[in-house]
Amino acid sequence: MPKSAHQLDQQFEFAPDDNPGLVVNTTWKILSVEDDPDYQASLVASLSGLSPIMGHNLQILTASSSITASTLISQHPDIGLILLDVVMEQDDAGLRLVSTIREVLGNASVRVVLLTGQPGFAPEKEVMRNLDIDGYWNKAELTRDKLHSVVHSNFRTWLYLNQLIQARQGLQLVLDAARSINSKHDLVSFTRAVLAEISHILGIDKGGIMCVGNAVHDTFDGHYVISSTGSFEHLQGLKISDVNFANIYTDMHAALEQKQHVLNTYHSIFYFETQNIDHKCYLMVVQSDSPVNEAHKHLLQVFSENISSGFTNIALLNRLTELAYTDINLNIPNRNWLYREINNMSVKERNHSLLLMLEVNQFDEAAFAFGADFCQKLLLYVYKQICSLLPQSQRIALTASHRFSILLKVDEQISEETFNALAHQKIDVSGVEHSVDLTLLQMDLDCTQGYSAAKVINLAESSLREAKSKFTDFIKHTKQESDTISRRYDLMRDLRTAIGERTLEVMLQPKVNLNNNQAVGFEALARWKKDDGSYVSPDEFISIAEKSGLIQKLDCLIFEKTVEAIKTLYQQGYHLPVAFNASSLDLVHPDYFDFIINTIEKNAIPAHLLELEVTETQAMCDYNIIQVQLNKFIDFGLKISIDDFGTGYSSLEHISRLKAHYIKIDRSFVSRLGTDDPSAHIVEMVMLMCKKLNFKVIAEGIETERQKQLLQDMQCDMGQGYLFAKPMYVNDVLTWLKK
Repeated sequence: MPKSAHQLDQQFEFAPDDNPGLVVNTTWKILSVEDDPDYQASLVASLSGLSPIMGHNLQILTASSSITASTLISQHPDIGLILLDVVMEQDDAGLRLVSTIREVLGNASVRVVLLTGQPGFAPEKEVMRNLDIDGYWNKAELTRDKLHSVVHSNFRTWLYLNQLIQARQGLQLVLDAARSINSKHDLVSFTRAVLAEISHILGIDKGGIMCVGNAVHDTFDGHYVISSTGSFEHLQGLKISDVNFANIYTDMHAALEQKQHVLNTYHSIFYFETQNIDHKCYLMVVQSDSPVNEAHKHLLQVFSENISSGFTNIALLNRLTELAYTDINLNIPNRNWLYREINNMSVKERNHSLLLMLEVNQFDEAAFAFGADFCQKLLLYVYKQICSLLPQSQRIALTASHRFSILLKVDEQISEETFNALAHQKIDVSGVEHSVDLTLLQMDLDCTQGYSAAKVINLAESSLREAKSKFTDFIKHTKQESDTISRRYDLMRDLRTAIGERTLEVMLQPKVNLNNNQAVGFEALARWKKDDGSYVSPDEFISIAEKSGLIQKLDCLIFEKTVEAIKTLYQQGYHLPVAFNASSLDLVHPDYFDFIINTIEKNAIPAHLLELEVTETQAMCDYNIIQVQLNKFIDFGLKISIDDFGTGYSSLEHISRLKAHYIKIDRSFVSRLGTDDPSAHIVEMVMLMCKKLNFKVIAEGIETERQKQLLQDMQCDMGQGYLFAKPMYVNDVLTWLKK
């Protein structure tokens, strides 16, 4: 039986949607995003029976919308599992939230499981292929036991991923710290420094010193000379078996056999080993023409303790370096290694190198269905296939959980047959054959000159994601793609600056009465003029604002600029309404309505001089939520326009109950009037419907007298377009109005 609310409160700590609280760090967090309060309560009740997972209690956070969920996720980056409803304030709110989590918030470790009551809207196969999610369940099929199983398996996977991430980050930090405090971080430079110091201690003018090293259990003759000075200098790099050491040979052999120092009058041999770290040992041989006295021997014995610590530190450093730049599961280079390799390339090397990326498709689904062991075998199999199909390549790295990156020479051409073999593989696990599909990307590094390694890899991964979204097996990244992506990143950075510095402006495009050409209002349009005088297309920077989370700040800035334009017109005696655009994200944000009303009251302008425009798709897709918000604006005195009408998927039931004053016929229909009968029929149908429902109609994009006349014949009320005027700054609008 479900527990009472009081019992649940004792076991879990809940955070309200609008103000999530702090939680104890020893708990694991699970977020349930669900707009149906009854189903939300059912989920919480079902989770109440969970015993601690791997010794950790659960803390449940809840959200009823994607907006609230985004806030919670940003405030709680340690959330391990998200149970996410697909259809909430918008039909695809859950799907868009997944993109926000992975691409905007950059959270790759949290496990995301989709729950849907409408599987037909978001089919499992399509969703699992296109989105980085970890599970998909029909609510009707998700029993209590299955829910518990989903939570347990995903938290185990989440813990495993986080342990890997933390281990790699920790190793990288240790490695960087070690390099900063120890300038002699490689064996050759260290041994040379040691030889120089010994020479200084003993005051050796003649004779020689050398360091010999190899694995502890190798044959003695396998040892080779690492570094040398004086009479031994010509021996560097040679094996002991290739050199005549006369009487020194016997003492060297004794030092290795007994694993201790051997000190004689004219030569001393010091033994060091790093057996517990890398199974290696070293001999330091000191030969002098003068006898080594007891004082010198004691000095050398004391100094040998420092030498021993030095060898240990270098062995540890080399081991840390190996771990920091190695994937511990496959024992091959990792992402850090790829960064280092690309950063260390000369201009010439980049011009003659290419990067090949291969990503295993549906890897997360396989992990969920078959477990971590299967995925480990899968990655190992793919790695072996790469080595088999590309035998010329020795530089292969695992740069993400299921993505391989390979550095090749440009002259190492890959045939179409090889590409196909890489893209479509089969693996036999426990006698069952599984198909393995990969998406491939090839990038010539000569198109990335001047880019950091991080930017090169990010560019490649962006192109790879684009290829996957288009269901393409292979994509070749060219300089054009680099320029396009770089421009998008540069524009995103510049747009953030432009919004902060309030340098974006508005232009006003008139709306006119089609019967007398008199201005009846305006539409405010955002314009971005850069410092060099060039304009960025609104379609481009608005799309960037939406993808980067800047759209609300942009819309608020443009609204403030619109109010300034209205005040200017009002002061000159023109009391004409101005329409401004609002996105669905604006309308569902809890502070947006208050912001609009406060700005209007602060500037003391009549509310009827403002019209709020929302697109048909937004109005219909988020009907239940958006309509409530629109009613609030109507009650305050604003007019409502439905923009781009005819391009969405309106429900006749919704249209009949839609609280709006104006319907704007999309320019795509108006532009074809007189040349396309279906477009004329659609416009006539819209006009008839709007007349029956008491909507006023505005036609967009009127450019010819013929289009205007046809609209008049259909009894269209108003229009806007280049036939009457292009968008203008407010001072030009005043001049236009006077004329």
